[in-house]
Amino acid sequence: MAMSERALRTRQQILDAARGEFRTEGFQNASVDRVADAAGVSKGSVYRHFTSKGGLYLSVLRSDTDDFLAGCEFHVRRTKELPTDERIRDLWRTYYKLWLARPETFELFWAMDNLDLLGELPEGLADEVTRDWRKSLKLTQSIIEEGIQRGELLPVDAWQVAQSFSNLANSLIEQDSKRHRRLIRARPLHETYEFSIELLLTGILVDRSRSKIVSDARDLAD
Repeated sequence: MAMSERALRTRQQILDAARGEFRTEGFQNASVDRVADAAGVSKGSVYRHFTSKGGLYLSVLRSDTDDFLAGCEFHVRRTKELPTDERIRDLWRTYYKLWLARPETFELFWAMDNLDLLGELPEGLADEVTRDWRKSLKLTQSIIEEGIQRGELLPVDAWQVAQSFSNLANSLIEQDSKRHRRLIRARPLHETYEFSIELLLTGILVDRSRSKIVSDARDLAD
């Protein structure tokens, strides 16, 4: 049964209050009592909507993901007439910019790897989150498939390539939180990120002259 307008409004108030609490305190130190006070509802009302603190946390992260997916879908439509290599670069730059602007969104990966710590969750919530992030991968997959059809990319497994871009980007972002990894890298993250994306892209280009790595290497040779 669909929620009433009042129930939807209450749910959104709780989500907004919880977003601020989790952003400030993190999951472990966040207080459902403070969330309830900030939302102007009872603690029981919070639990009627979200089952547990873990369910509330995952719901906040999922609502943040909606904005990310909407932005990526718009990007795919907006860049449809551009060459495939430019579309891929722009998409993964957008991903990086999102992380800079809203790093808390990427806590979703931690949450999905630690579901046992979150406690009881609303039925199907974890599956919904998984489907959301598969949607983001499918956007990259669609660009790659169109690039193959255009003859701009090699005939590769587009789903595997999409996962490779995602794994690469997320690994670099995750490593940046560790000081010793930053010291080993000895380069600004954005430089390593863009070079890594370009390196992966180069491997699937039909026309390697469109690769910035190949172009830079030729300039150095000259």
